[in-house]
Amino acid sequence: MIPKVMPPLADLTVLVTRPAPQAAVLCEEIGRQGGTAIAFPAVEIVAQTAEIASGHDLIIFASVNAVAHGVHLIEKSPTARVAAIGRATAAALAQTSLRADIVPEAGFDSEALLAHPDLTLASGARVLIVRGIGGRELMRDTFTARGMIVETREVYQRVRPTIDPATRDALEVRWDSEGIDVVTATSIETLHNLIGMLSDRGRTLLAKTPLLVASRRIAEAAQAAGLNGMMLVANGADDASMIGAMARWRTRARVA
Repeated sequence: MIPKVMPPLADLTVLVTRPAPQAAVLCEEIGRQGGTAIAFPAVEIVAQTAEIASGHDLIIFASVNAVAHGVHLIEKSPTARVAAIGRATAAALAQTSLRADIVPEAGFDSEALLAHPDLTLASGARVLIVRGIGGRELMRDTFTARGMIVETREVYQRVRPTIDPATRDALEVRWDSEGIDVVTATSIETLHNLIGMLSDRGRTLLAKTPLLVASRRIAEAAQAAGLNGMMLVANGADDASMIGAMARWRTRARVA
């Protein structure tokens, strides 16, 4: 008899905290891999009005949402290069009229992009950073220090969603009675919002539940917030990296 192949995420219940449109995609993939996904968006993306941008030598997209809300503002010259902060952002660009010329091989933050060997420009070059309101200033400061002319287009804002107490309570009752195996967090802001959206009961449950994060920076922020339980660190924030980290963890748990 041929043994039945068990899906990699079989019997795994995952709390997905991405913004709603992206949460839906990840939840669907978790289901295809045999798991059960519960969408609980801890960040809401609000589009912002920004001006058309043109005449830049390098255009950097700092997130998937920067692509979704900013790509229509870009007038790219034939010689301009486009950089994506990570694989998920590059994949989002691939669905548009632009393509990423520069993508970090590992990581998805400013440090990873700035370390890319092809990210070289002469002093005086014009750089555009497409991002959300309140983004980190490391890239702007670094390029400015190198003598480049840096502009930004802040095309969206991240806000904490308003949560209906009944919805929150229903989640926490289900969490307490049936269990959640892992909680995802793909940004520090998402993590902090989640902590703020839960009640004391929910925060106690969160502290005892394995947390899957997309970088060491998020893991350190979680520990600073008092979440000292099991921490899983994915290779990136894209769906494939998050699913892969969960699958590897699940496989190790079954073997053990």
